[in-house]
Amino acid sequence: DYSEFFKKNKKMFQYSLNGFSRVFILWIIKYYGPIHGYEIMKELDKFFERSIKDGVIKKSTSSKIYPILKNMEDSELILGEWETTDENKQIKIYSITTKGKVLLKMIGKSQKTLNENSQWKLFMKDFRDY
Repeated sequence: DYSEFFKKNKKMFQYSLNGFSRVFILWIIKYYGPIHGYEIMKELDKFFERSIKDGVIKKSTSSKIYPILKNMEDSELILGEWETTDENKQIKIYSITTKGKVLLKMIGKSQKTLNENSQWKLFMKDFRDY
């Protein structure tokens, strides 16, 4: 039983997912946008469904997602615009900016470079063997 071991090392796994989730949020906005925060949370939870089910991470919450979105807005990676729904409710709709697209492109190029690296290939092969 690895449950105690996992509890002690859970943070390492969470940190790795946390960094990736920010990139994934930006990609969600690019791919599905314009999109509102609740839809972003649903897409994020679909992607991390297995980790949520296994108790590694928790479902997305507005208290975690909206500060990330605010930070992305402040960094001019995304644009948030208020819209009024048919029910007369105000919601913020997010779309990716040129800077956000450039950042995703840079991350993609970096990933491509990693994928061509022999050490990275060995590292990833080791994970596929689990």
